[in-house]
Amino acid sequence: MTRQAQSALVLQGGGALGAYELGAARALYKDNHFSPDVIAGVSVGAITAVLLARPARGLKPLDALEAFWEKVTVPGLMLPPALRQYASFFGDPNFFVPRLDYFNWPSWTYFYDTAPLRDTLQQLVDLDSLPDRTAAPALLVSATDLEEGQIRFFYSREDTLTLDHIIASGSLPPAFSMTTIENKSYWDGGLFNNTPLGAVLDKLDNAAGLNRTIYVVNLFPNKAPLPRNLLEVQARMKNLQFANKTSKDLKMLSRINEVAKLIEAIENLPGGNPLKDDPAYEAVKKRGYIHVPRIVSITPPDPVDEFGDADFSPDAIRKRAEEGYAQTMKALQATRRETR
Repeated sequence: MTRQAQSALVLQGGGALGAYELGAARALYKDNHFSPDVIAGVSVGAITAVLLARPARGLKPLDALEAFWEKVTVPGLMLPPALRQYASFFGDPNFFVPRLDYFNWPSWTYFYDTAPLRDTLQQLVDLDSLPDRTAAPALLVSATDLEEGQIRFFYSREDTLTLDHIIASGSLPPAFSMTTIENKSYWDGGLFNNTPLGAVLDKLDNAAGLNRTIYVVNLFPNKAPLPRNLLEVQARMKNLQFANKTSKDLKMLSRINEVAKLIEAIENLPGGNPLKDDPAYEAVKKRGYIHVPRIVSITPPDPVDEFGDADFSPDAIRKRAEEGYAQTMKALQATRRETR
């Protein structure tokens, strides 16, 4: 049977803000009907992606993600309530811990060791299916090639993925160390592009008549009020650095979509295609112009404060997850109305 629909899930990076993706996943997987063809992520989005795409045996995708956030939440009970949002600066036992070789600090290039993250993922990820190029759904993560200064996408259909690829995607300096894969050093993919929408578009099928939907979970809203002090300036800078920058790309794609429709119309002319042997037409056709899929954008309404991405406190995790769930349900309801 010919497929009628194809979908993908795109997840931004943002540290503790990733709890918003937990809420989004609760909404998407609510009735166990959500089954995307591709899941892509950057940084904490890569962690979310691998947990949803390759959960450990015996765990459903949402189970693995729920377990991860239970493990990395930092209660900070030894601190006054007002300071508990900063508890992770002293480490997160199941995610990262401070370096102890203080006598070497002049040569440090990072502050925290992420060995606990690897241990946590080893418990929650199916390590046998992770390198399997035939496993479904397809998994895509990205990292920044430190020496080349270019983004590198690792795709499960083409690359043999390991936990190193997931950790590389979240190797955000100066907090975390660069990660080495095949003699190449990588930092966080979000430094270069925090929303791998374009890479996902390249991987989706462009067959005629195929309805394609991409769900994009943003952790950093583009819009925000003008900053009024230096802390707000810093927060605004961070939001702009990691916000979704694909709007212009989508406008360009909509123009390309018109070319795709024109080619399709010419191919379906009643008397046959009069340009089929024209070299200029053939050159255009070979470019494989795509039909732009439906984009369902799920974005928190409020900008992130300066240290929000480091706040792993229970209250912050719960509030972000609740907001992610609410905003995703709202987006899904709007999409259903549009398609009626």
